[in-house]
Amino acid sequence: MKKKEKVYSIALASTFLILFLLFISTAASAAPEQNQRTVAPPEISSGAGDSSDDQILSDELSTEENDTATESIQPSAAPKITEKRITTNAAEQYSPVIDGNKIAWEDYRNGNWDIYIYDLSTKKEISTLNKSNQYSPDIYGNKIVWTDERNGKTEIYLEDLSNKKQTRIITNEVANWDPAIYGNKIVWTGYPGEDYEGYNIYMYDISTKKEQMIAAQAYSPAIYGNRIVWEDNNAGLSNIYMYDLSTKKQTQITNNGLANSPAIYGNRIVWTDWRNENADIYMYDISTKKEKRITTNPSASYSPKIYGDRIVWEDDRNGNWDIYVYDLATRQESHTTDKSNQYNPDIYGDRIVWTDMRNGNADIYMGTLSTSPVAAFSASPTSGNAPLKVKFTDKSTGSPTSWKWSFGDGKTSTSKNPSYTYSKAGKYTVSLTVKNAAGSNTKTIKNYIVVNALKAPVAAFSASPRSGKAPLKVQFTDKSANSPTSWKWSFGDGTYSTSKSPAHKYSKAGKYTVSLTVKNAKGSNTKTVSGYITVSKR
Repeated sequence: MKKKEKVYSIALASTFLILFLLFISTAASAAPEQNQRTVAPPEISSGAGDSSDDQILSDELSTEENDTATESIQPSAAPKITEKRITTNAAEQYSPVIDGNKIAWEDYRNGNWDIYIYDLSTKKEISTLNKSNQYSPDIYGNKIVWTDERNGKTEIYLEDLSNKKQTRIITNEVANWDPAIYGNKIVWTGYPGEDYEGYNIYMYDISTKKEQMIAAQAYSPAIYGNRIVWEDNNAGLSNIYMYDLSTKKQTQITNNGLANSPAIYGNRIVWTDWRNENADIYMYDISTKKEKRITTNPSASYSPKIYGDRIVWEDDRNGNWDIYVYDLATRQESHTTDKSNQYNPDIYGDRIVWTDMRNGNADIYMGTLSTSPVAAFSASPTSGNAPLKVKFTDKSTGSPTSWKWSFGDGKTSTSKNPSYTYSKAGKYTVSLTVKNAAGSNTKTIKNYIVVNALKAPVAAFSASPRSGKAPLKVQFTDKSANSPTSWKWSFGDGTYSTSKSPAHKYSKAGKYTVSLTVKNAKGSNTKTVSGYITVSKR
């Protein structure tokens, strides 16, 4: 689930909200006090780890080697963004969010701000129509939250889309806005009123119906699982903080006083950072305590969101605002290319939504990421005597739709998982090229298949047991070298077998001479052991 920060004034385009923000920015003067809410414990630890500004956009894929083969992987192509217009009316639509198949946004088509939801699976649109203004939505599953003015002040409302039931989350007299939701937990920014100073972060648990204060002097919250992140504005410095509901521990993520607009997914937090005198996107990994700089160009980058390995943001490096996406796993970057402005992105899986100005008004668009495949394969066996039959198995990622194998001896195949027989000795370089609608990728392993020249076999065998009372059952095992293709056993009692590793029963006492003759295309060989099996009387 992804969260959103406060939209820019250009995105809000709403006079009532501007007046409201002016009011709350001047109303407070006294020091904050505890009220009926439960204040989170003030335990704080520094979370800022490696601040070396790793410029991961310039990293390259490495080459791996082993004793028998050298592997090379062609860098994967950047994802392709296929765009779709979600809203088609002439009204203004802003602040899109997405979760699963549902997209939500704020919409002015009815003369006030309403929340609209579009279901990609059913292709149906619904709304939370109300005569008052509703804006800043967030969605998780069938639950949607927003800021609502129906009672004369800004409040947080929740609707369960499965039963269309709306719930007023809080009933106090203070201003509350900018909600975010994950599971049964809702977080938002609250202004405590004239007797308090600054903004606070609050949380409400739908399952327990309990509310608690998470942080003071804070706003722009986002939540994932039990972790809440926000922007802290203390003494004029803006830093990113995190609170873990399970450990009740608060952690400071940045310490430069120039960070804002956080978002979180799993163990990763992203935000906008001004330490380089322009707005860049940074990421912090909670598990490794490592920080990375995501954007390294002199343009401005805002509004980051993260889902899995993908980070999206708005960027003006091309002279207008475009939506950029960077994949941490493939280290590839893509962006929208329309000459109008696109901003306020959100992401879920392979889908990105944003506000788009290409049609002369603010519309909601969605882009679907199509990632080119990454070639990978295995083979068994990778060595042996000629003729050697090898089974190749495609292990490529990214859903390829076509395959082309080169076996290293001039022969090719377009099967997904071909079998191929090497007839001559040698070392063979194998390559696989895979394709889909987004692009192609090739993996090559030099000297991957080693085929040895066939030699005449050398007979060898063992037996167990080699002595005992009659009747004695003996298991013979072929241990011949150089890949024989036929076997002939003589057990010394006038009986024979052509099995590779036969079992034979001796019914009479005596000492028996055993011989094995093995053959292949290069010749034959015989081994004989006199008195090899000793059978005694009962």
